[in-house]
Amino acid sequence: MYGCQTYPWQMNENKFHGNMPHMIEILSSAGFTGVEAEIVMLGDYYKDWKRFAELLDKTKIKFAALAIHEPWLLPSETDAERAAADRAIEFLCHFPAAKLLIGHVAADPVRENNLRIKQDNHLKCIKEIGRRAAEKGVVSVFHPNSADNSVFRYWDDYEIMLETLRSSEVGFAPDIGHMLNGGIDPLKMIQHSREKVRHVHFKDINASHEWTTMGTGVGKFREIIDYLKNTDYGGWIIVEDESPDAEQDSDAVVMADGKYIFGK
Repeated sequence: MYGCQTYPWQMNENKFHGNMPHMIEILSSAGFTGVEAEIVMLGDYYKDWKRFAELLDKTKIKFAALAIHEPWLLPSETDAERAAADRAIEFLCHFPAAKLLIGHVAADPVRENNLRIKQDNHLKCIKEIGRRAAEKGVVSVFHPNSADNSVFRYWDDYEIMLETLRSSEVGFAPDIGHMLNGGIDPLKMIQHSREKVRHVHFKDINASHEWTTMGTGVGKFREIIDYLKNTDYGGWIIVEDESPDAEQDSDAVVMADGKYIFGK
């Protein structure tokens, strides 16, 4: 199953904020059958789950995941962080097939500043969020990123992350572009963590570590697709384009991504 993230349009947030009918029309035309939404891009639909459900039903698009991002710097969630996570979980209770994608905000500009403490605190928070989500029947996954100050950027960081994920309700959502940016071989990492992989992100990057449209960078996506098929992966593959081209023309980039994925 292939879906599209709303991030290409978020790069033009002022233009597309809350315009889910347009985003869904374009991603559907590109061949995608699911959508993963950033809360900010849902706009008023986040206040009215029934209205969003009606839109999905009308367009025959499935809700793949809802993404939340918070700093989670302390050993337990702040009141605001807990409220944000619980609101996302409650929203997803109305969409039992959709996952809660827990993102990673690198709040400290200096990666090495108390790195191990930040990693432990972050993992404690997402483990607790995963526990509460599971109680409500919501599947959660963790999605590391690769900003320079990310506390989960390199292979050794992922090993620390996976140790916690393997003893928690939270699955792993590997992102091919972010792994490449951190010097990680995506296929080897997915093979290494296959039992926890429940959601996958595709985005491409070039040799200069710049985001680029799908199929124009160094990502070897076909071998990953083949491996996932051969291991009976039944989850979503979500294309999340962050290339500069998306800022210039979000719709055209999504259509190009679809052409690459589906060979149109």
